[in-house]
Amino acid sequence: MPSEAGEPSIEKRKNKKPYHISKADLQLDEYIEERNSRSPSLLVQKAYNHLKNSRQFHAYVMLQVLAALIGYGQVMFVLGLFWAMIANTGKRKEGEMSAYSLFNDGVEAIAGSTDMEALEQELRSRGV
Repeated sequence: MPSEAGEPSIEKRKNKKPYHISKADLQLDEYIEERNSRSPSLLVQKAYNHLKNSRQFHAYVMLQVLAALIGYGQVMFVLGLFWAMIANTGKRKEGEMSAYSLFNDGVEAIAGSTDMEALEQELRSRGV
């Protein structure tokens, strides 16, 4: 059946893609890798493997057992918590700002944070 002038046939409309996005542009491999990296079972497995291969963790466990035998298990546990907090404090990337302005160069605040001058100006503008 002939189509009207200017209107493509049904077969041509079905084969035409509405968007011209190549699969490479979608970066599906990165998306799938990121999605899989958030899997709880994979995270538990990674944590187990990390602890199993960690010399620091093995040293801590040995010191904890020794301290428990002597009677200072609780003290060693608290020291272990402090050690874990210090050891797992991450490093910022070059140019990345801390949420705490005290740790930034020139004590510069990040965008969107409220400082005393802005708070005072807001209170004065409201007439309070």
